[in-house]
Amino acid sequence: MSLHVRTQGQGQNLVLLHGWAMHSGIFDDLLPSLTKEYRVHCIDLPGHGHSAYHHEMNSLQQLVSAVQSHIPSNAIILGWSLGGQVALHLAQLMPLRALVLVSTTPKFVAAEGWSLGMAKDVFAHFFARLHENHVRTVEDFLSLQVRGDAQAGDALRRLKESLLQHPAVADALYEGLNILRDTDLRPALSELKLPALVISGEYDRITHPDAGEYLARFLPHGQFMLCKRAGHASFISNQHWFLEQLHSFVQSLPAV
Repeated sequence: MSLHVRTQGQGQNLVLLHGWAMHSGIFDDLLPSLTKEYRVHCIDLPGHGHSAYHHEMNSLQQLVSAVQSHIPSNAIILGWSLGGQVALHLAQLMPLRALVLVSTTPKFVAAEGWSLGMAKDVFAHFFARLHENHVRTVEDFLSLQVRGDAQAGDALRRLKESLLQHPAVADALYEGLNILRDTDLRPALSELKLPALVISGEYDRITHPDAGEYLARFLPHGQFMLCKRAGHASFISNQHWFLEQLHSFVQSLPAV
């Protein structure tokens, strides 16, 4: 499947995967720094940004199949939220150098034995609202992403600007929620032997920071960083800190 990919810079391959309802342009403010160190590949997921939507994209496996052919071997993948789940599944299928998982959870919705996800009734209500008015629901979702963030105003403005540039296709939003509802990556974590940096926002209302800590604990070579006073989009609200953690992590990796 053909997806829209922007590639720029020189160096180690770094792939950026965005979250639900957004597109790769959300990372644009990072590019001036990243392209000095890396060959950066910004991918729009199906139905997001400039990538066309293809029906029956209702499982993580199908979404990953659409992305996989655009991933260079031994790349570092930086995945945000849903993009982090895509990155985790890709790591089961192909050789990668490392993962950077931002506001990522192995299981988005709560279940018996898993209290770190969104409550089932809250998720069901959110899903119903999306069918009633997907534009307003996505806008409310953006507001929730920055709640409690010390830089909430600026972060929300950046998220809304990016959203308005390329709103996601409605069907892609519905299928994305199906994927978030059904995916459980916990059983696979122990098999992923590559280095992984997990970054969570202290006040994240979308993916609980304890879910990020769980992720880092059960990945054999995972390490956890908590971004203080940040919400769901720490790479926007705490850009300087975020880039420092990313560069430090990459510099610590074994030489290729």
